[in-house]
Amino acid sequence: MCNTLRNLKDILWILVEDSTEPSWVVSNILNDCGVPFVHLNIPTPQSEKPKAREPFWFRPKGILQRNLGLQWLRQNLILGRNKGVLYIADDDNSYNLRIFEEMRGTNKVSTWPVGFAGELPWEGCVTSKNRTQIVRMWSVYKPERPFPIDMAGFAVNIDLILQHKNAGFDYKRLRGMQESQFLLGLGLKNWRELEPLADGCRKILVWHTRTAEPLLTLWHELESQGVISPPIDDWP
Repeated sequence: MCNTLRNLKDILWILVEDSTEPSWVVSNILNDCGVPFVHLNIPTPQSEKPKAREPFWFRPKGILQRNLGLQWLRQNLILGRNKGVLYIADDDNSYNLRIFEEMRGTNKVSTWPVGFAGELPWEGCVTSKNRTQIVRMWSVYKPERPFPIDMAGFAVNIDLILQHKNAGFDYKRLRGMQESQFLLGLGLKNWRELEPLADGCRKILVWHTRTAEPLLTLWHELESQGVISPPIDDWP
């Protein structure tokens, strides 16, 4: 993340470490990075940590950590005085720097496709021919969700975070509903209210990248049925 964020201007990196106290390793990385930062920490409860043989996606991650970051914003920023956009980044994602510049213009909540998400080669918004309005969401896992998108696929104007102080994340939510419940808590109703970025949702500027084969089970099932994904510039 440091090597990505150090290329950007006017950014504050809020890093929330999953630990009982800040570690010297993370502190050293932040101090050496050169990016303005806030270093917070809170441990994941033992009951919510992954168990042996559970798949990596089985339990929600970063629930308390994200909530602590939201709490810091609400305690330190003032509505109407501080301006900005919140993006929840992750160290298992790869980014085209362009997406950070595009999201700066977010009015409420912006969105874009994410590569290797939802067991598909890409998941996210599909726009009209003029690329200005979202007409549907390309998602196979629980597509009926109010916001069938990945955590890496949206940014929120800080005003919404400060206006809706109870919006956050919860271990008790059904799998796949963290994003939807968070955005509902910010006053949105469904994906039709999202603002399309990345050339009208035709570019993939964020990828889930892990040192493993991407999980594409649902996509392989669709391919066997002759299903073709919506067109996107960055996919053959």
